[in-house]
Amino acid sequence: MDSKIVLQVVGVIILLLGGILSYNPELVSNKPIPEDAFQAVERRVRWGFLMGTGMLLIFHHQITPYLFTVAALGMTLTLGALISRVMGIFLDGSVPRHWMWVAVELVMVIGFGIWYAKQHT
Repeated sequence: MDSKIVLQVVGVIILLLGGILSYNPELVSNKPIPEDAFQAVERRVRWGFLMGTGMLLIFHHQITPYLFTVAALGMTLTLGALISRVMGIFLDGSVPRHWMWVAVELVMVIGFGIWYAKQHT
């Protein structure tokens, strides 16, 4: 089997696992759900990094050149965190600080995406 296909299959599995755990972090944690909406959403964001790792394996299949890989890693990890944060806002409630982080992460995804595109060409 081609290694690219194996990486993509593993990436899909990791992406789905990250999505499931972002949706329901209590599957692996016995901590009570925080009363504070910000903390309730933040408990989901760490699983967004797992989603980002899955996205990286699905779409990026090389190590060198290193700057290309760093741009891809930054973009996918930040995108995973952003997806989890927005999911948490809808599920746990919103506070203004969430929207500040959504804006910061969106700018970071766009910045890493532009850097990735410039590295690719």
